[in-house]
Amino acid sequence: MSISFNNIPNTVRTPGAYSEVDNSRALKGLVANPHKVLIIGQKKSTGTADLAKVLAITSENVADGYFGAGSLLSRMCKKFKGVNKNTELFAIALSGGTNAASAVIHFSVALSYAGGSVSAGGGTVHMLVNGKPAQVVLTSMWSVTDINSAYKTLINADVTYGVVASTNATSGLVLSAINSGLAGNYLDARFNYYDGETHPTVFKDSVTVTGFSGGSGDPSLDDVWAVIGNDQYQYIVNPYIEAANLTSLESELADRFKPLEDKWGHGFTGLRATLASCTTLGNSRNSPHNTIIGAYDSPTPPEEWAAVWAAVAAQYLNNDPARPLQFLTLPGILPPPSNNQFTRDERDTLLYDGIATWVVDAGGNVQIERSITTYQTSPLGALDPSYLDVETLATLAEIRYQYKAKMNTQFIAARYKLADDTFPVQAGSYVVTPKTIRQTIISLFTSLYDKGLIEDLETFKTNLIVERNETDRNRVDVLMPPDVVNQFRVLAGLVQFIL
Repeated sequence: MSISFNNIPNTVRTPGAYSEVDNSRALKGLVANPHKVLIIGQKKSTGTADLAKVLAITSENVADGYFGAGSLLSRMCKKFKGVNKNTELFAIALSGGTNAASAVIHFSVALSYAGGSVSAGGGTVHMLVNGKPAQVVLTSMWSVTDINSAYKTLINADVTYGVVASTNATSGLVLSAINSGLAGNYLDARFNYYDGETHPTVFKDSVTVTGFSGGSGDPSLDDVWAVIGNDQYQYIVNPYIEAANLTSLESELADRFKPLEDKWGHGFTGLRATLASCTTLGNSRNSPHNTIIGAYDSPTPPEEWAAVWAAVAAQYLNNDPARPLQFLTLPGILPPPSNNQFTRDERDTLLYDGIATWVVDAGGNVQIERSITTYQTSPLGALDPSYLDVETLATLAEIRYQYKAKMNTQFIAARYKLADDTFPVQAGSYVVTPKTIRQTIISLFTSLYDKGLIEDLETFKTNLIVERNETDRNRVDVLMPPDVVNQFRVLAGLVQFIL
């Protein structure tokens, strides 16, 4: 028997006891697979970060410093870190944006004397700006100008609202998005969201809110891919929903999923839209690599929905990629008023149209209902649920990661030689045969079975094929048919009663 050494030459003549260390057989069972997240967005000019540079976000405060407090990117990062402090988070700031969206609010107060313009009483104005309370206590005899001035002082002193406040020529309170672009059109300002809140009696008419609009010119996601290069991010949070950027994200993630790249990643995008608009967008996409979360009339901006959804998914899928995400709470996300929450029938429609759904529990907490991808049909147009659920792709990615780690460490990186099954392999000779590779694969998939990622291990063993390539004798071809474990989602019962 001849033992092969990597570092001790056969020709050494100097006396001594030499030993080398070989890790090719060190891995037993499954290995750790820590995930990383990338958030994409825009910064403020006051942020210290360079554009198109990936930066680690280690805390909520770091995001404010890098990207400017209240910026699109800072708000998303802070929402993520507030929910998930353990998953490694990175962010990249993009330039772009032509026009900033704005909203206009007109207050109207009762007159205390004929022809006058001052209020006769006080009260509290209950406003939410992007889900954050902005309350002003009125002082007796205040005019509309005084109310506007109080709100300008309040909002401009706290940039985390994501807007700046000013007034216009018609005595309207103007809220302008900090960042330019279409995303600003989905910001939100509203009054009396919580039960028991009402307008002060001194308002002679309802407050008029003209919603955010006018934002245009989002950055291009194409600028991201060259920057991140070969780095893998298992989850990418994207705030831009126009077709060009969605296509860019889907195409990049599809390329990264290919076997020679093997850098699986999944996108999360938020959408504020009616049921009809949600289904229209969902039906225009067909990617297994992106999740679009549809919500109508939520005080929380859609990009923050995406950041929180990704934070929860990253935490739980890294722990167990096959365990369903259903009914996990989305902290910090405010639901729409009950009359604008999608019904069960509507949510079922959305789940056939590529839009992920959520529900609200008795305590008013928003929870994931089903986190699906936009994949709906095969390349030939047939209905195809094979990549419907995020958990399926996450499980397959984990299987590929474990397989690659095992094979690379034990054989490829260890520089094994390859021989047919009939070769008399001697211990320590660094020769491997298809039979040995098969045994190693079965051992690995037994560990995956024990972890609950696959089922029907015996059928897997029966149908597993490991053979030497007939054309390239340096290559082994493997057919692995794992039965990926499913998620328990529906329990149907029939009650056949007897009188």
